[in-house]
Amino acid sequence: MQLTEKISGKYLIIKSKGRLDANWSEYFNDYFFDLIRQGKHYLIVDAAEMEFLSSAGIRSLLRIAKELQKVKGSFGIFQATEFVAKTLEMTGFKSWLLDILPESEDGGAVSERPQKPHLAYYEINQKAVLELSAVTHWKFPEKPDKKSIGRLSFGAESFALGIGRPDDHNADAFGAAGEFLVVGGQVIFQPPELKSKPDFLLSEGDFVPELNILQTLAFAGGMRGLIRFNPPEGATKIGLSELAEEALVLSGATTAAILILAETDGLVGAQLINSPGNLKENDWPEFPQIREWLTFSGERAFAARQVLAFGVVSRAAENPVTSLLHPLPSSKGLKGHIHGAVFPYQPLQNGVIELKQSIMKFLNGPPPLALLHLIDDDREAGGLGESGFVRGACWFSPINFREAIS
Repeated sequence: MQLTEKISGKYLIIKSKGRLDANWSEYFNDYFFDLIRQGKHYLIVDAAEMEFLSSAGIRSLLRIAKELQKVKGSFGIFQATEFVAKTLEMTGFKSWLLDILPESEDGGAVSERPQKPHLAYYEINQKAVLELSAVTHWKFPEKPDKKSIGRLSFGAESFALGIGRPDDHNADAFGAAGEFLVVGGQVIFQPPELKSKPDFLLSEGDFVPELNILQTLAFAGGMRGLIRFNPPEGATKIGLSELAEEALVLSGATTAAILILAETDGLVGAQLINSPGNLKENDWPEFPQIREWLTFSGERAFAARQVLAFGVVSRAAENPVTSLLHPLPSSKGLKGHIHGAVFPYQPLQNGVIELKQSIMKFLNGPPPLALLHLIDDDREAGGLGESGFVRGACWFSPINFREAIS
């Protein structure tokens, strides 16, 4: 089978020449799924030279149509041969057949303002901000004490990251405190154990997740805008620092929150594998003992998976959260604190997507695989650099420090 492509407006027309049968159905299916992964969601098969269509081929077409339906795309078959058309009609898939090509309009995106060829900006709420609702300043090498510990609940407009534990045990016993991420009131928690899988608490009905908190940056409010992105021309990824810089520029602030939902080409990060509550004194261990407390990416991790990341980025010299921000040297002067949860890959709809609905799609699917504290590894010898993303969505909002609780 030969497949060739032609663009018509927002549609991609794939000319199929040969037999779509058991021998070719897997190749055909992989070809189209790769297009969907690239963000091409309006697909038409030109079947003028498709000689044969078997049941295996129909199953392949059905899988493609269902995948496009998930991302609100479209699928059709144009110029089908008499045999192919009759086969589709008799098997109940006549609706796929197109008499004429659809008009190639641009998709009707609203409030779009392109920034760069590989970026598109959508305004969600011009007045939206995230207000700092809680910040705790515990940081190593100090041993946690009662003054370091609090308890927070996370409603539907809550966004946070930090170190804590999601149970009602004695808040003084922090031997199980691990890193967490909160997005729209939904909590993902990474137990501080090597090779442990993340757990999560979903805000449903009257249930509001609560955590015992050792360290946190917590916010409440909404997102101001959305950036949809692809790799720049000639590149295979877009770096975390570029998304952070765009968020700062578009929000008009020196400090902003970012929320990324995207396929990654590899993450660079660290994971807490022993709770700070187990420190016996104010002396954070040096190498090699540090390996009993933290694990670092030995290579770029989780390529081709989906990442849900939330954090704070800043160019401010000082504000109520700068003590918890770390340099991101891929962009000089940039600082940040970002946690990322890893999920199996699922395609995202193009254009404007609703935040809560998009997040719940992943949390109601296969469970998260890992949660990392994202870092920028600029070591001269063997440094891995920063996390990179292939394509996806980045919501952002300026941060208001009117309320800062220590």
